[in-house]
Amino acid sequence: MERVDLSLRLLQALAAVAEEGSMTRAARQLNLTQQAVSSQIRQLERVVGTVLVERLSTGIELTAAGQIVLKQGETLLTSAQAMMAEAREVGAERPQPLRIAFKAQSTAHFMPGVEAAIRAQMPDLEVRPLAVHTLPDELDALLEGRADAAFLWLPIGDDPRFTVHPLLAEKRWVALPPGHPLSGRDSLRIDDLADVPVVGPRDGMPAAVVDFWFIDPRPDGSRALFGPQARTPEECLHLVAAGHGCWIAPASTVTYFAHPRLVWLPLVDAEPNELALVWPRHSTHPYLNLLLQETRRATVPCSSEQLG
Repeated sequence: MERVDLSLRLLQALAAVAEEGSMTRAARQLNLTQQAVSSQIRQLERVVGTVLVERLSTGIELTAAGQIVLKQGETLLTSAQAMMAEAREVGAERPQPLRIAFKAQSTAHFMPGVEAAIRAQMPDLEVRPLAVHTLPDELDALLEGRADAAFLWLPIGDDPRFTVHPLLAEKRWVALPPGHPLSGRDSLRIDDLADVPVVGPRDGMPAAVVDFWFIDPRPDGSRALFGPQARTPEECLHLVAAGHGCWIAPASTVTYFAHPRLVWLPLVDAEPNELALVWPRHSTHPYLNLLLQETRRATVPCSSEQLG
């Protein structure tokens, strides 16, 4: 058998270059210098014996040989990570904790049941919840290794670093202050909000995410009115109660928060919110699929009866 002198760090460099399309951006992802990444790619090409990347005016692209090395290399990287995770688990004689980022208002109606189902099958597996407030908080927790998986609302932007498993869809509702001209309605349509500012988080959010949550532009082509920003649900509720505008949120939020100075109305013609279970694409935690399996068994959207 031919002796292969192949380092996994060389495959990681190729994967980063393929993902970023740039040596500079790949270097930032790997926390290396551009020269170091270029050197690793040249070293990998010497090991394989052929050219793996092409430098074009539009960026860097993989050759056909590079695509083969990338595909097989990702399998090797995944296997290596799984090997180390399993070895650590066996060595510690306990499963590694399963850390889950979540927003309480989005998961309170199913997450305790999911944890109970996992505990029944794996009594030694510790499930560690990590409460977060915004999409950037959740994605950062995943990328920084503080969470193994996250329950979050779609969309999250075009990000190939994550594996996304849609779970359920919920209708959207609108929070208004009592006495608002629209508060006496039984339901609302998007056109009814033409002159109502919408509060919520925007800074740090991908444009597509902001457009979806604020329904901007509106179906008739008009632009949404942006009210004050808020990071947390509690801040959004306060801004609405203080008369700064409305807040558009999933149905589960309505059931979670009781507020004496708010009126909630269904937004009948808006695209629903979709909740997903997300984890890093190359994650090798051995119990992610168990989490997904039990979550799919437990998750159901909030019903109109629950909302009263």
